[in-house]
Amino acid sequence: MSVLRTIVSSSRALVTGAKDVARFREIATVFVRHGFGWWVAQLKLRRELQIELSGGELTRAAVGNADSGKRLVAAFTQLGPTFVKLGQILSTRPDLLSDAVIAELTCLQDQVSPLPFEQIEGQLRSNLGPKWREQFSEIDEAPLASASIAQVHRATLTTGERVALKVQRPGLRPKIVSDLNILLATAGYVEEAFPEAAAMDLVGVIRGFAKSLAQELDFCVEARNIARFHRNFASDDNVRVPAVYDALSTEEVLCMEFIEGRKFSEVLQSGEDTRPLVEVYFKTAYKMLFIDGFFHGDLHPGNVLVQEGGRLAIIDCGMVGRLSPSMKDKLIDILWAVMSEDMEALARSFYALAIPTAGKVDYAAFEADVVEIAERYLGGMPLSELQIGELFGELVAGATRHRVRMPTDFTMMFKAILTTEGLARSIAPDVDPLEQARPFISQMIQDRYSSERIKQTLLSDFHLLSRAAHSLPQRLPALLEDIHEGRLAVGLAPASLAALDKASERRMNQGVRAALTITCIACGTYALGLGLPATSPIGIPWISTLFFAAAAYGVIGLRWRS
Repeated sequence: MSVLRTIVSSSRALVTGAKDVARFREIATVFVRHGFGWWVAQLKLRRELQIELSGGELTRAAVGNADSGKRLVAAFTQLGPTFVKLGQILSTRPDLLSDAVIAELTCLQDQVSPLPFEQIEGQLRSNLGPKWREQFSEIDEAPLASASIAQVHRATLTTGERVALKVQRPGLRPKIVSDLNILLATAGYVEEAFPEAAAMDLVGVIRGFAKSLAQELDFCVEARNIARFHRNFASDDNVRVPAVYDALSTEEVLCMEFIEGRKFSEVLQSGEDTRPLVEVYFKTAYKMLFIDGFFHGDLHPGNVLVQEGGRLAIIDCGMVGRLSPSMKDKLIDILWAVMSEDMEALARSFYALAIPTAGKVDYAAFEADVVEIAERYLGGMPLSELQIGELFGELVAGATRHRVRMPTDFTMMFKAILTTEGLARSIAPDVDPLEQARPFISQMIQDRYSSERIKQTLLSDFHLLSRAAHSLPQRLPALLEDIHEGRLAVGLAPASLAALDKASERRMNQGVRAALTITCIACGTYALGLGLPATSPIGIPWISTLFFAAAAYGVIGLRWRS
């Protein structure tokens, strides 16, 4: 993560280095040349950057016409790897850009002219040592693929294994660090120039992008991602992930097993039955998303190869997303609401997932918007025809209008679902994505309410209660001192003595009930650790079951009387 640490921490940091200023001028000039002069003018940096703009370039209409997406792709492509990767990230953000622009960004090709092998050889020498060629019996100097960050060469080890060498382009990091500094500064300028942009948290978006790009620049991170996918699919014969040769891999060189395979388009052209293949593809993607909580962030057709017997080979694992257990729980609630066609529950679950930004959120308006969007996708339509990814994407875009935004990993997840559905429907349109997802959703629900998960939750809650109880003796004297010295004032609104007595009695009863409930939880949890046989129907000892049942009764009583 050395790249990330070199990026300035302040989003409004001044770009003062001569190289940064020159690069900033180059970036601004490219955007002006592609018809985005109005946006550049709003930053009020024309004098500092010494950019000339004509009147026609300064109109807002010139920015938002029908071909703006194509022009944005052309600008990103011309500006190089940082902006190509930024375009790929922005294609997952329907809350920031229109559908038409996102459609163009989705097609952004990360392909550039290959470097001469002399430069690649210099990278191999500096990373693997002056005698690096002694490790290989053969190396193809013509690249197998050439992208903005790295190019891939086929090779054969002296031990006979065929490998793919992914080599990072030399001199890439300083330019990317400069670009990220400029993007952070620009995001700050945009939030100042356009108050409505603050709700989008552009600085946060760029920070998240910087973190993601820093991971892609460190091939050791990709090697760890591959190792985790290996563990997650160790028992699945239908999924293949390349092996990594650690001794020949560094931050800038990744040596992997070379995997043969056909593209999906080739399978489709062959006239083969694609339904079994699509089902394997769905199971692979949904296992990553819903079970493992660790998923490939760019599972497009170019990163999935088809092998003999309908087996899938997954490559290019630099971009991944993660869902924590709590995030997966919220995802369960969203999916269950969709499958139940419960619009209000969908709004509640979606709001629980969102991150509120500055200012008060009008929840009633938010819920009405979610219900209106959901009804267009769910109302009167068979679930087999539902486009889950499109629904989620529109919900994310709608949330921004109410000053709430989604966690980055969730927007990446929605994009992954959309990519999965799109590819599957293009080669097997009769396969129902929701039906394919149903077993995984059921598995998530079972895991959520399993005895082991309940046991872990109770132990965690008991630990929190124990800490609170432990700190109470230290805090109580200070509270009593505040009361004695008059630093703590308590005000009472006028009320009848009878009402006060009744309220006091009710609170006392609730306090006793709460104490008994906590005691039951503590006793039940303690009994779990005694090693008693798990004889009850829910897989824990009877004594714990009885204590937890009593605690549940106490919680119900507290809520009913509140």
